[in-house]
Amino acid sequence: MTYRGLSKKRNSFIALLVFIGYFLVFSPFDANASDTGEKEISLTLSQVVEFALATDSQILDAQDNYKIAQSNRRLAQKEKGFNPTVQVTGDVALVGEAESNAQVSISDSIALNETSSDLANQLEQADLALSQAQNALKNAEENTKLKAITAYLEVLKAEWTAEMAQRTLEQAHTLQADIENQYQLGMASSVDLLKAKQTGERARINLEQSNQSLLFKKQQLNQMIGYPLDTPITLEKDFPYQPLDEELDQLTTHAQSDHTDLKDLLWQKEIETITLKQIERNRQAKVHLIGSYVEENYAVRFDLQSPDWVLDWKVTGQLSEGEDTFSTSAINQDPFTPSASGWGLGLEVTWIPFDGGISRERKLQQEIILAQIERKLQALPDSITLEVLDAYQLFIQSDQDTLTAQLEMQIAEETYRLQSQQYQAGFITDRTLKESELALENAKLNYQKAVYGFILSKAQLFKVAGREIVVEEL
Repeated sequence: MTYRGLSKKRNSFIALLVFIGYFLVFSPFDANASDTGEKEISLTLSQVVEFALATDSQILDAQDNYKIAQSNRRLAQKEKGFNPTVQVTGDVALVGEAESNAQVSISDSIALNETSSDLANQLEQADLALSQAQNALKNAEENTKLKAITAYLEVLKAEWTAEMAQRTLEQAHTLQADIENQYQLGMASSVDLLKAKQTGERARINLEQSNQSLLFKKQQLNQMIGYPLDTPITLEKDFPYQPLDEELDQLTTHAQSDHTDLKDLLWQKEIETITLKQIERNRQAKVHLIGSYVEENYAVRFDLQSPDWVLDWKVTGQLSEGEDTFSTSAINQDPFTPSASGWGLGLEVTWIPFDGGISRERKLQQEIILAQIERKLQALPDSITLEVLDAYQLFIQSDQDTLTAQLEMQIAEETYRLQSQQYQAGFITDRTLKESELALENAKLNYQKAVYGFILSKAQLFKVAGREIVVEEL
């Protein structure tokens, strides 16, 4: 019985160990333990970009501005259409014999003209401002993508540099040991020994600086994605080489139509043009067709304005203390409102022939603003073309650098293979073989750096051309 019980416990313990091992191997949490006991977080480039988009302050501000623009658009829509306002007013006499009363009014302004009224123009400007806010949000997202990709690749470059610095230090130690042996045998001078020590010291300093640079760049990346600065992270290093499918002409054409600066200027021009029309329209004579209808318990008033064709209407009733009916004596707002029950109708003409030159100055300022925008629009196509051309040339150069680095890496691999055979045959020393190995690692580093530069230059080209940066296409 005792042996069987222990066996059952042992089997349960083994099953528990198997479960824990299965969990650690197949767990969805991709984390490794670091030397300090903290778990390293493994990240891909897509994840880093996603986290940066979720935490970047410029994007959050742009999102808030977009929500504000949406709210302003809804407000303009309500002001232009049927959206009556209800107002309740009451007063109570505290001293004296004045009667207390309560007044209820319902009023609204409706733009009958869809294009040329102030209310319609406000809605149009709100639409344009919403497009600008959406464009600014998209621009902020693309800028953040580019910053995140740059920071990610900078960490990878720093990791490779630190690894090469470590290998260089090991090579310097090997060289120093060889020189010391030669010095003991009388085959090297004291100067040779000092130079070897100096080389080792320089390699040690270079390694320390490389590690410090790597730590700083990792902290920068952690800050960008919203992690604590000291969070240990590991990054995906392997990226496929994906040539660009589009030609320069295609990219330039795309940029001329979808460049964020161009779209923003066009929208701003429309907004300022509407403002100029409003300034000019305010100087025109306005004709008001005003009508009122009064009953014992309520009054209705309307005001049809031309040339804006905006209809203002208001229904008002007032209840006074001590009376059984509503009093309309307090709602007479124009000479056309009858004092008793019935209709009132009349025309009112308003014209401002002179306002001290204020309208003229406002019009002048607005024309200057429009002229500035027009100059920018005329110069922008050439600027966009040159910007795309510059980014494209940098991309082509990085593409050539990648192919060259790949060829140099292949040469270094072949050289190391041949020298490994020579070392096994006893034709070269281990020091020479290690130098060849270091040259191969350096060639691999240069190739990886070239690939990272290629990816970054492609992302920059997409940004300049107005194309969305998609990580999978880099």
